This record gives sequence, C-alpha cells and structure tokens, in this order.
Amino acid sequence: MKSTILLLCLLCFQLNAQYCMIYPDRFKTLEYKYTASQFGLKGPVKSVTRSHETLNEDGEYETIHGVWGDHYFIDRLNFNKMGNLTSMYQETKTGDTMVVIQIDYDAQHRISKVAEHEMSIWHKYEPFKGKNWSSRYLHYIYNESELSAIEVVGDWSLTAYADTCRLDFQYEKGRVVKKTISTLDSANTIFNVREYNYNVQTGLLEEVLISIDSRGRDGGKIKFNYASDNQTLLSRVFSPVTVNEYMWKEATWKYDLQQNVINYSSGDSLMEYWFCYKDFQYNDMNDVILEYSNSENDGRNRLVTNYTYVYDTRKNWTTMNISAQNYIDFDFYTSRGDVFRRLREIAYYKL
Repeated sequence: MKSTILLLCLLCFQLNAQYCMIYPDRFKTLEYKYTASQFGLKGPVKSVTRSHETLNEDGEYETIHGVWGDHYFIDRLNFNKMGNLTSMYQETKTGDTMVVIQIDYDAQHRISKVAEHEMSIWHKYEPFKGKNWSSRYLHYIYNESELSAIEVVGDWSLTAYADTCRLDFQYEKGRVVKKTISTLDSANTIFNVREYNYNVQTGLLEEVLISIDSRGRDGGKIKFNYASDNQTLLSRVFSPVTVNEYMWKEATWKYDLQQNVINYSSGDSLMEYWFCYKDFQYNDMNDVILEYSNSENDGRNRLVTNYTYVYDTRKNWTTMNISAQNYIDFDFYTSRGDVFRRLREIAYYKL
C-alpha cells in the first residue's frame, strides 16, 4: 500500500473495491483530521487492532502479504481521550513493522505535527534495490484560532515538488475561501489552488473550484446539492474541465439522511470512458450491508458484496464477514466468489 494514500485507504476500510472511485481533492490528506468517529468507531475508544483475512482453498483464514495481488497489513491505531488519532503502526503477521505514523497536538488539542515512516514493500518482498525506509512530515502553523498554513516535507504525491511545499489557507468571515499550495523557494511557484464558494443565505458550501492542478490535469469544480431544509447534503458532483479515459472524469456521489454514500457513478460507457457505478445499503448502525459495483470500460464487470457483523456492547463491530460474488459476461465463467473477514480488537478508556 502506498503511503501517499494510506489514510484515505484506512478511512475506506469498511467498503470493498473502492478503487474505481475518484478522489478529486487530495488536500484533505494534508489536513489530517482523523478521529475515532471518522473511522466508524463509537464511544471512548483508546486503541484498535485491525486485520483482514482471506478464506483460502483449505477453508482457513489467512492474512496475505506481498506486492502482487491482495496485500493487507495488521493495523494498530491509538487515540487520545479527545478521540483524536495519535499514532498508527502497520505490521506483518510475523511482527515486522512496515509503517509508523505519529501525530502531535498542542495545548489547545490542535494538531501540530505529523510524521510518517514507511518501509518499502518492494524492498521487503521483492529483489529490488532502493531505500529501505522513507519519511515525510507535516508541520501546522496557526494564527490565533485559525489554521493558517501547513508546511509539507517529503513526498505526499501532490506535485512534482516532492521535497518541500506549503499549503496556505485564506479566510473570510471565519470560513475558508481559498487554499493554495506553493513551493517554499524564492520562486514561490503556485501549483495547486482550491477556491470555496458559499451560499449567501444559508452559508453552506456550494462549490469548490479547482483552478490550478499540477498533476497533469486542467482542473474542474465540485458542486454540492442540499435538501429543502438547507442542511442535509443530498449529492455532490465533480465536473472536470477536460475528461480523459482514466481518473479525470465526471463523478456523482449521492447521500442518505445519515450522510452515508448510497450511490456513486463516474465515467461514460457510451463514450468509452472508464465507467464505475456503485450502490450501497446500510443497517441501523450505519454499517454497509450490501454493495453493488458495475465497472470497466463498458460496464461488464459486476460485483455484489454482502456484509454481516458481530458487535460489542458499545455497538462497534468486532467482526465483519464479507462475501463477494463476481458476475462477468465476457468469458466462460459466469460467477466467481470470494470470502473475507475483517477483525477489530477494541480497547476503551475507563470514564
């Protein structure tokens, strides 16, 4: 797993096969606001150990490591009493540490520094030369109560400037109206900009403009649509300036009243752009119980995934049972099934 999308993948841990979904705003990776509730955890959670196991041909569950195919580490997450993530370790089933993330907070419980260290999977499992460990950092700067800037050190896959850059925040009436990433050298090159527009009457975020993007794309906009109560988010739509075959395409997310994603679609099968369609159903705990996915260039790869759970007394699931059924129309196989399970060992603070 690449460290550049590590926390995004962690937050998507509950959903199967998210890979055809696009993420047009990587700025959230830098802002690093990850709490126990964002991981779907309830109550005063102190720590969580998570693992993903695959049912093999012998009818036994195993954790799979390696570069090619499925790959899952064992995650160990720690939270403070405020519910904020303070550290995370990823290790192999033999106890080898592969990823270390440490997060510091100031006296006002605001995040002040993030340090990530990752061991190369390729160096570990394949005979390739290269650095054994890589590190990257985030330093947070505040102006009174507002976050004014984040200094970025290391490769966060934001731009070609992999070593050092800076994310600056601009506010109006206490709301963020602009975020800019630029180099810290004398040239002060700007290579990423997000502008935020709000509804005058409701104050809700209506639109995010991506006016400069250095990842080889032309930018675009994200539009937010709300219910008649002017509070409940119904959908958001990303529209790129230029559509291409792969990851820069129009996409729509739809939400239920609990703000769970119930439908996602992107691409256009008629235009032969990479197509992805997903439907989700949830139980009373807001945990996904059914996922339907239809993807590939012309929508021929269909996947139905069912989820069942075992919960503890705090209503957090400790076992997620996953049954995935593939329906493929263009070969001699009509179906293919896989069975997985995800386990969580949860420790709580004593209040």
